[in-house]
This record gives sequence, structure tokens and C-alpha cells, in this order.
Amino acid sequence: MKLTAILSALAAATLVSAGKFHPVEEGKVDFIPNAYIIEYSDGVRRNAAHNSLKANKVDYKVRNEYNIFNGAALTVKSGHEGDALAKIPGIKNVWRVTLHKIPKVNKSTKKPTDPEVVSFHHMTGVDVLHKKHKLTGKGIKIGIIDTGVDYKHPAFAVPGANEGCFARNGKNCRVKYGWDFVGDDYNGSNTPKPDGDPMDCNGHGSHVAGIIGGNALNIKVSPKPPQPFVGVAPEVTIGAYRVFGCYGTSSDDVILAAMELAFNEGMDVINMSLGGSSSYKSNPTAILADKLVARGMALAAGAGNEGTDGVWMVADTGLGDLGTSVASFDNAYGFYNSFTYGGVKHPYAPSDAWNMAIKLPANATLVPIFEKDGSLSDGCDEELYNGINVKGKVVLVYGDESRCLSGRGVNAKNAGAAAILSQTTPAGIATMGGSYNYPMASIEHGAGEKMIAVWKKNAKSRITWSKGPSTFTIENGGSPSVFSSFGLDGELRSKPDLAAPGGNILSTYTLADGGYTVLSGTSMASPYIAGAHALYMQAKNAKSHGDEIRKVFKNTATISSNHGSKTKASAAKQGAGLINVLSAIMTTTSISPDHIDLLDSKHFKKSVKISIKNHGKHTETYTLSHTAADALNSYNANNTFPLGTPVIEADYATVSFSTNKVKIPAGKTVKITLKFKEPKKGKASEFPIYSGYVIATPNSKSGIPVHVPYTGLKGDVSKVPMQDTAQGFPDLMSQKDWQVSAIPANTTFDLTDPKNAETLPVVVSRLGSHTPDFTIRVFDSKKKFVGFLFSSDIGRAFGWAGRVNNQSFHGKLMFSRWTWQGQVITAADLTLAPVTVPSGTYQIVVASQKKLTKGVYPADYEVFDMGNISIKTAPKPAEEE
Repeated sequence: MKLTAILSALAAATLVSAGKFHPVEEGKVDFIPNAYIIEYSDGVRRNAAHNSLKANKVDYKVRNEYNIFNGAALTVKSGHEGDALAKIPGIKNVWRVTLHKIPKVNKSTKKPTDPEVVSFHHMTGVDVLHKKHKLTGKGIKIGIIDTGVDYKHPAFAVPGANEGCFARNGKNCRVKYGWDFVGDDYNGSNTPKPDGDPMDCNGHGSHVAGIIGGNALNIKVSPKPPQPFVGVAPEVTIGAYRVFGCYGTSSDDVILAAMELAFNEGMDVINMSLGGSSSYKSNPTAILADKLVARGMALAAGAGNEGTDGVWMVADTGLGDLGTSVASFDNAYGFYNSFTYGGVKHPYAPSDAWNMAIKLPANATLVPIFEKDGSLSDGCDEELYNGINVKGKVVLVYGDESRCLSGRGVNAKNAGAAAILSQTTPAGIATMGGSYNYPMASIEHGAGEKMIAVWKKNAKSRITWSKGPSTFTIENGGSPSVFSSFGLDGELRSKPDLAAPGGNILSTYTLADGGYTVLSGTSMASPYIAGAHALYMQAKNAKSHGDEIRKVFKNTATISSNHGSKTKASAAKQGAGLINVLSAIMTTTSISPDHIDLLDSKHFKKSVKISIKNHGKHTETYTLSHTAADALNSYNANNTFPLGTPVIEADYATVSFSTNKVKIPAGKTVKITLKFKEPKKGKASEFPIYSGYVIATPNSKSGIPVHVPYTGLKGDVSKVPMQDTAQGFPDLMSQKDWQVSAIPANTTFDLTDPKNAETLPVVVSRLGSHTPDFTIRVFDSKKKFVGFLFSSDIGRAFGWAGRVNNQSFHGKLMFSRWTWQGQVITAADLTLAPVTVPSGTYQIVVASQKKLTKGVYPADYEVFDMGNISIKTAPKPAEEE
């Protein structure tokens, strides 16, 4: 077929369905300029798509090509923007190439030597599978997309060897597959230098690999482990796909290439302990993940470590319909330095900036810092120290890394305090950034309460510090990790899916950095699920699709409670619960679907059908029941940004069944109708997220109960606040040298030379919730719409967006800056290049589409008129398409 015929056919196809450009999310500027990921239209082959690009005068260089994803990553040299690419025949979707940081984990100074520290296999039944059933994951391949693997580590050696090795398809190496896509010096913005050696120089990937398949039970060479431990699947075959350099970031076009290579090399499971923050499922990695699972793989991805930011924060890669988004539970034990106060010993974790044991004089006393209402303060307001003598004393405040990290350290130090102890809220021991050269540490919530009680009785009680670490049963141990991200996603879908041990996990590390360490994060929980897949596949002698295994894991997970609670933790926190691999392998029952999304009150699903299948050899009778879980209230004080720690409420839905008991013959399936009623308690105006679990319990003694989680939101989700108006957002301001300030009266911004302009108008925005379409609209002096604002920093001000984090790691309030140099996109069809508007006065309107609406403007949007702004421009003609 001639090129003209190909292009004619492509053009005809796009008349039916135009391509779509997905701009960088509001608040996220971590992308590579002029680099795009394009997905070809269904049925369009690579050569035809490239011919179409060239025919439209696109000058580009191929960064990566993809087969299963059916697309490519390009560096565009001809100035074409994403929306211009999207309208080219044969293009289905276009995204900017964005950057992903090496996942943040909580690194401890603990030196775990007590066997109880690696007790997490007792939490999941894996210890029984190892000892009684002799399951090791042998014959299963797991691909690790991460920082590489230190394959020389003795924990990855074959039996009888003192050192591991890497050889593609080698017989005597456990790390048999893999590739280095980037090289040591890659940081996300420079040119990758791939080679065949996936050696890890960071440590994250090696820790992940040890959780999946490390074996440190009989290490005889140095460095020896602080205690013997074994991964989930110690005989699994490993594929190491390195997408990060020693430091820095990686780009999602590299990650997509690694995912496809892992599939092509026959990996049964992919682990992805990486991903961004709040997002929608229409991102490239989630789309490819679903395609891989549909082809027979399984995929586990970390849900994210933004638990202290509140709801709507599950990370992007696991948001697909078929992949598994993994939450974290804390290990039950930890090895900590400690102090004694009032005769009671309390563990503590030093701040990241201090990162060592605290040694203070034995005469140090405690001074809690209180707010005016008598509650314990976070120490961020320096005026609270006025009139209080804290010189040489230890200050007690509350809060974790979401607080004003270095700011409160400076306040205490300036007041003369010797150190800060910070009470974790609501439980556990949180991570802290801290102030350099100043002792700061996090303590358990219960410890803070006990210390205040002692101080009230005797303010002269002294604090003594331990000389070394010891083992503690940790507050929140065996419960959902505080740091683990909350759902739901932007469409009120149930995410995360499942939980695994991820807090305080001992595993392998790069030999150059000691060989072993303890880390915490959903990065540690995700590989646990990946390893569990290997045990399941080995036990069943079959390699089922990942979504089928996910269903079994979710059906049989342990529904758990938060620390100290008698009620069950929200499914928006723990998913279906903590994985129980033993129950998953032994069960003879399944429930479909594996989750129920009830949506909000306006779209409430009153009636839902589930299917219960008896996989056993005999007829079984099941009793149906319902267990409600905690409701999460994030807007209980008319706040316009979700609370960092949602208020737990007893807002319970009710469920009735078409039959309370059902008899199912062997091999048969029965459908049951569930009738839901929203919680009577809970204010619809506060939008509580409620959840629970529908359970089918076999009558036979050996039968294993199975369940499915449900989630819903009471109230109209379209009324959930989008912008954080309580903090003054959105606003139209002036920016100079990255500092924003109010615009002086009668100001005209001279934008005739945008590259050298010292001062620019800027729209600041702070999204507290997902929106299907975030827009900044520009109107002229006659109120006529002239286009959507275009920012050289972020891009086009339209398209879906996740919420922003509460604060940065350094305690700064997070918000987005849309600087304006007078350019707009004139149409809403995403197919026009930016043009410069004439000099004049313009009205700026920020509008965010509300969740689960059709997108009719302005009725379906939260709209803010920012007022007028005067600019002077040098208009340029629109680019010829």
C-alpha cells in the first residue's frame, strides 16, 4: 500500500476518534521538555504511525519503542507540542515524559539482632508454607523494576556458593535476567547509557529483591546478617531491570521499556516499588500494567507513602483495573534506642537530619509545649516559647514529617532547648526530617501521653538515655502503617487493593553499604506480594493471570484493625486486608468481583450482585455476613483541604442478602444479591468515606471464610472542596525570583520579552482533591473567552489532575504556580498550539470540574474569578499546523 493510501486511511479513522493529549497534572512540573510518550491508535502499526508523523512535518528522535503498549517515546525537535501531536492521524494518546524519584523509604539506624524483628512471616502464613509445605517459589520468575540488584550478595547465591552472580539464562545464577537501561550517572535529565549489567549502586532494589527472594539463613562470609532471615520465595528466579542511576530520578519512558522487556523475558510477576502521588488510572504505566496482566502476568505496585497527607493519595502505577496496589502493615517488632522517663522505657527514632543516638546530660528535664487551648503543640509557632524556660531541657511536641520540620527545630534551638521529642499521631513511630546538628526524635503516641501525665505530677522528673538499642513491641505493630497512603482514587474506585508487611523490614542491601538494613515503606510491602505470587503459582502448579490471583489474595486476606482499636480499619487504608498466603493457597472458595465501589450518595449503588464459587470437591453451605469498618472523615471542620489524619467515625452502612445461607455444589457458582443502605450516622456535608466487608463463611470446620471489601462516600462528591480556600487559594499574584506577592494596584505586566521578564503574573492553586478537568480560563475586557492559560512552567491549564501533597519534605506548604507570559490555547479540543494575546486587560477564572460530573461548564465546575490583570505583549502569529 502506498504512503498516501496509508495516510488517507489514518485520517479517516481519526475523524471518528481524535487523539487526546494528557497535560502534566496540576502541581507537577517534573517532566522532560520536548519529550513525549505517544500511544498509537488501535490497529495502527509502528511504520504507519511514524510515516504519519513525518508527513505532518514532525522532526523527532525516538527515545524508546514499545510493542505491547503500541507506541513510542519521542524527543520532538520541531517545536510541536503535545496537543499538536495528538491531532496527527494514527495517534491515540499523548503524554509528556515525566520523572519519578527513587521511592522515599524510612531508613533506620536500627541494628536488628533479635529474631523477633523478622517475624513478619508469622503475620502472613508464609512461615508455615516454608516449613510444612516446602514452598520456595522455585520455577517462578519475578522481574524487579528498580535501582538494580546487587547480584553478588551471598543472599542471592545458589546453595553451596558464597557469592551470587548474574548471567543471562545462566544455570548457576539466581539473578538470570535483566538489563541496565540507564547507567550509574543517569539522573533522569541526562542521556541514559544502557548496558547489560544491572548492578545496584543505590540499595533500594537490593532491599526489594531480598524481601522477594533473599536467603540469609546460612551466610558464612562477611558481611554476615545481624540475624538469619529469608525472603518470601527464596528459590525464585530474579530478573533485575535497572531504571535508576545511583541517585536522582528516572523517566517513565524508560520504565515502560523495562516493563516490556520483563514481559518479553518471560517474567511471571513484575514488582514496581515506585510511582508518583495522587493520580488517575489513565497514566502510561498503569495502562501498560493492565495490558501485561491481561496477557498473563501479575503486577504488584506500592500504594505510596503519603499516609500523613490524608485521603485521595494512592500512587499511580497500581491504579489500573488489573494490577495490584499494595498498602503497608508495620512489622510487630523493632530494634530502637530508648530513654527512660518516670520509670518507663520508651523507644525513639532520631530525625533523618540527626540520624544517631541522642546523648544528653542525665539532668535534662521535660517541657511540653502547649497551645492556648491546652493541647500539645506541633512547635511550629515560635511565640509559644515566650515566657517558658526551656534552656537545657527537652521539648515535647507532636507531629511527623508533614509538620514544619526544620522550623520547629529552629524555634526550640533558639529558645535554648537541648532537644525535641515529637509524639506521633495517631500511632507508631513516624519519620522526621528535622534540623541539622540538632537532636530531634519521634516517639510513640502512647509514650507522649504517659510522659505528659508524669510531667504533670512532677515537672522535675529527669530523662535518662539508653547506651544501646533493644527490642520493643511497637505501637501499631501488626497494623496498617501510618505512612501508607489512603485511597480512594479520583473516580471513587477502591484502591489500595491489598496490604503486606512493609514497616521495619530487615532485608539485603548493597554490599558496599553494609549488606543489610531495615527499611519501611510500601516499597517493602509490594515485593512481599510479588513473592507471595510465586508461592501461590508453585503450589497450584499453574501461572494464573494476576487479577485472578489478586482476587484470591483479597478474598482470603486478614481484615485488621488500627492499633488499639476494636473496629476494623478502613478499606481505603488496608484494602481487603493483610495478605494471608496460607489461606489463599488452602481456600476452596472465591468471591467475584474482588471489590465493590458504591460511589457517592448521588450515584449510590443500592443493589450489587456477587458470585460465590465452590472450588472444592464436596457441596458446601455458606453463611453470609457483614462486618463494617471505620469511616474516614476528612472534612469535619468545614476545612477545604483534607485532614492529614482523617477522623475515624462509626458511620456504618447496612447490608442485606437475597439469602443468608446458600448451598453450593462442588464446582458450581451461585449469585447473591446484596442490598446496601448508606450509613445513618455521619454528615453528608462532611463526605465521610465508609467501608466494610461482605463475608461468606463455610460451615465445614476446615473451610476458610472469604470476603470482598466495599467502599462508598456519604454525600455528593461533586461538592467536595477542590481548592484550599481556607489558605487563600486560588489567587492571582505577582512572582519574582520564585517569590510570590500581591499585585500592586494599577500594575501592568510588561511581557514583551518573556525570557528576560523579571516579574510575571502567576496563578497559585492548591488542589485538595482529584478533578477530571483543572482549567484556568482567560477572558478579555468584554467578558469574551479567549482561551485556556498556557504556562511555560507547567503547560496547558486543562486536563485531569490529582491532589497536591500537604507539605513538602522541608515543611513548606505545597501549591502550584502557573506563571503567565500572555499565551493561551484558544480551543477546548486540545488540538491547537499556544498563541499570544494582544496587550490589554484580561479576566482570569480558575475552574475545576467536580468528581463524577459530565463536565458542563460552569455548572459542573468549582469556579473562582481571580479578577482582572493588565499585560503588555508582543503578539506572534499562530504556528502553522
